[in-house]
This record gives sequence, structure tokens and C-alpha cells, in this order.
Amino acid sequence: MDRRQAMKILGFTGVGLANMGMMSSFFSACGYRRVGSPMIQNDKYGVTILVDGWRADLFQDMLNKGQLPNIKKHLVDRGTLVDNCAGTFPSTTGSAHLPFITGMMPGHNNCPGLRWIDRKNREARDYVQMENVLFDRDFPRSNYTLYEMLSGEYTLCIYDFASRGATKKHRPEISTLWFMVQDILPAWVQADEEAVAIFKDAYLGGGTIPRYSFVWLPSLDHLAHFLRPMSDDIYERARGVDLLVGQIMETLHKAQLYDKTIVSLVSDHGLTDTENTHDIRATLMGYGLNVMDNLSNNDGFNSLRQHNAARGLSGNGFGLLYFAETETGRAGTQSYSWDRPIEYDELRSFLVPGEGRLDLIELLRNEDAIGLLMVRERPDLYHIFSKSGEGIIEREYSRFRYSVIGTDPLGYKSLPSSANLIDGNFHDKDTWFSATTSSSYPDAPFQITQLFDSPRCGDMVISSKPGWDFLSPGTHHKASHGSLEKAEVMVPCVLAGPGIKQGNIEIARSIDLYPTYLKYLGIPNYDGEVLNVFG
Repeated sequence: MDRRQAMKILGFTGVGLANMGMMSSFFSACGYRRVGSPMIQNDKYGVTILVDGWRADLFQDMLNKGQLPNIKKHLVDRGTLVDNCAGTFPSTTGSAHLPFITGMMPGHNNCPGLRWIDRKNREARDYVQMENVLFDRDFPRSNYTLYEMLSGEYTLCIYDFASRGATKKHRPEISTLWFMVQDILPAWVQADEEAVAIFKDAYLGGGTIPRYSFVWLPSLDHLAHFLRPMSDDIYERARGVDLLVGQIMETLHKAQLYDKTIVSLVSDHGLTDTENTHDIRATLMGYGLNVMDNLSNNDGFNSLRQHNAARGLSGNGFGLLYFAETETGRAGTQSYSWDRPIEYDELRSFLVPGEGRLDLIELLRNEDAIGLLMVRERPDLYHIFSKSGEGIIEREYSRFRYSVIGTDPLGYKSLPSSANLIDGNFHDKDTWFSATTSSSYPDAPFQITQLFDSPRCGDMVISSKPGWDFLSPGTHHKASHGSLEKAEVMVPCVLAGPGIKQGNIEIARSIDLYPTYLKYLGIPNYDGEVLNVFG
């Protein structure tokens, strides 16, 4: 077992920091609570089933073909199916999990990806490694989780590392994790089965019944990286997930909670086929930049100061690019300052020692692997670049105005539904969402702008072109996610239970489930938009 594999196991289980004697406050069970003893009605419960990496179109295709009989019987036929549900940008595990339990987007959770740099607090993160155990500490304390809002109630988190405030949380068995990090694919199926076994024991084992439970089933995502997201093997695994959903619902029957529990089945992101790999670090080094190799090898913030560029990749198809200005000291010595973000105009004329001033935006927008390059010029003004065009988004609260120079990078001008909105006026976020559901980048004005609200966001954001990822050579996967592409951002979502009407709604976002659960469970104070699902 090499260092990287060991850190994965330690990071996911939490045993690493525990054995090192670090502070217990790093762990979500340390009990930070939002409200004391809320008046929850005794006959109301909630369950979220998060199936990682389930493409929305794959889900719908299987549903139409009758290949998901348990999901249809227990959820679709007795609840509300969302026709178009947007997850998050970036479309990646971690950032896309938090909205389900905080009701906040990645930018507002200050979690812009699986890897990021925090200039203000002089920190860097790589959640794929041991720093995974810091995840619950890193998003704002003011973003109260469902578990914290249900203070005084017994809550359960199975496998998810976004678990702050949960009364009880479970991690995979160490033996299962060993095979998972070795990329032995059956171990991921075993993880799903073990998660459901934990759920059964919690509800039928004779102990306190959880008021709310979150169940993460991770296998589809990982298998798709190696087997392709629409392969026969993935269809087979999804049928296995349907069987597990049936077991969860049967468990609620046996516990006499079937008609007292709202259950949602959701995903965090989809995936797309990957044919080509583009090493973005090598590209930046080719421009003459000194690019940090790996954020997980950063010894504090000091290593970063030896470089004038760094990248944080998530899901392989998304990247945060950070740059540092060059400082000249005594006797002409040079160092790099990471004290502040690099502004839009500076990116257009960036000083690279030995190369002069380079237009980094112009260079990167022409790289074959980059589908979209995004930069904030100033608060509420954002640029989206493709190789042949530029889009400009202006934000006024939750309203957006969009204009285009050259070819429209989002493709909105070519669709009658969205072309009508490019009229020089501001339109609200749901109007844009509804008008762009058939585009390659649905909900883009909201998705892009929220990300830049995070102080940890990169100076640039890149989203891969379909068929590409940003990994280094030798680490190629057959599928990727993280980008703004429709197949990666759009997710399945169905909600069923007492008081939930049967039928369909046109649009929803993953952040909408949080206030919907709180409304049902009787919490009087919450932010967000409740889904129109109650009869």
C-alpha cells in the first residue's frame, strides 16, 4: 500500500486524525447544533437516498423501459418526479453533496471543488486525500445542516462525509475500503449493500428510530469511471440499486413508517464518456509558469509560495486555476505572493518571469480540451469564453442579463426558448432555467455566478469539452464529471411520502430538498424555496 492509498483510507474513515490525537472538533459528531429541541411531530420522518453518479437520462430511460420496478412502485407512482433537476457546478462529489443537507450551492458553502486554495486563511485542501476529514469544518458554521436543524432528534448519516451534526454516522468497513482504494470494482457494490444493511439495522434493530437518515450509495459513480456511464454494466448495476431501494422501502414497511416518511431518491451528478486526457499542469508549464505539482503535498501554505500557479481538479472535468504575482526582492531575487486574487485585467497581461506578459485567458481559451473558461471581472459581472466566442453574464440579485460577442459559448442564441431572453433585460433565475433545459448548459447563469461567490474560487474556472478531462498521463478514466455539461449537471430526483402529490414538476434544484424536508418535519425557520410537491 503506497502513501496515496493509505491516505485515502485514513481520510475516509477518520482513523488517521483520531490516532494522531487531533482535536475531536474536526469530526461532525462533535455536536454543534442550530436549534434546541424543535417541536417535531412524532409521526413524521425523512430519508434521502443519494445514488452517486446516476445520469438523469439513464434514469429516465430505465424508468420508461420498466427496469426500475421498485423505484416506480414506491416513489414515482406515489410521489412527484422532477422532469429537470439541476445539481451543482462543479458537478462533483463533496461540493454537490452539501446542498442536500444545507440548502446552499457550492459557492455559498465556500466549497468550490474537491481541491481548492484559501488565500485569506492560508490553507489548501485535497479532499480526495486525508484532508477529507476536515470537510465538515470547512463549510460555514452558519450554514446549518439538516442534522443541526433537527437538534435533539436522532439522525443518521450512512457513509457520506458531509455529516456535521448527525447523531450517528457510519463509515465503510476498513476491509471494504481497502478493496475500494485498490480499485477492485466489486468492493463498490459491496459498499452499497453494506449501507443498506446498516439502514435496516437502524430501523429494525430495536434501537431509537432516526428522525432523518441520509444513505449514500457510491457504486454507480466509481464503476462508471472505469466502465463508461451508459454501458451495459452500468445498466445492470442500476438495476441492483433499484433492488436496494426496494429493501429500504420494505424496511420502512416493517418498521410501520412507510406512510409516515418522506423519501427522496436523488443523485449528485452524472458522467460523460472520456476519450482524451489533457494535462493542464503541463500546459501551464509550457507557458513558462511554475505550477505546483499536487495540493495534497503542500506542507502548509509555504510550498505554494515557491510557485506562481496551481490547479485544483474535481471529477477530472473541472478545474480551478490560481495564479500569483511575482515580487522582486533584494539583489533582484524573485518570489511569488499569494496574498490576493489575480484580477481580470492582470490575467490579460500576466507577468511570467522569462516570458514577459501573457494573455492567459486568450491562451487557455484556445486549448482543445477546454470547453468553457470563466472569469469574474468584478462583482456581478462574469465572462464565459470558448474558442470562438464570449458570453457576458450580469447579475442583479437573483436576476441575470446575458449578452454575446461572436459565437455564443452557451448556445443560448440558437434556441428559441432562450434566445428570447437575450434582449438586454434582466430575467430571474428560474426563467433562465426553464428556457435552457434543452441546451448543453442548462441553468448556467445561476450555476456559474454562484461559484464565484466563494472566496476560495480560482482566478479562472475551466470546464472540459465533451470527451476530455484534465488529468495527468497515466490516470485516464473512461468517464468524467465536474463540468457544466448537461449530462453531468442534471440529475434524477423523485420525492414520495405522506402529503406528496402524484405527478411531475418541470424544474427543481438539489438545494430545494433541504427546505422541503424542514417544512414537512415542522421546523418553522428555514431559507430556500420549498418544492411544489405538497397536495
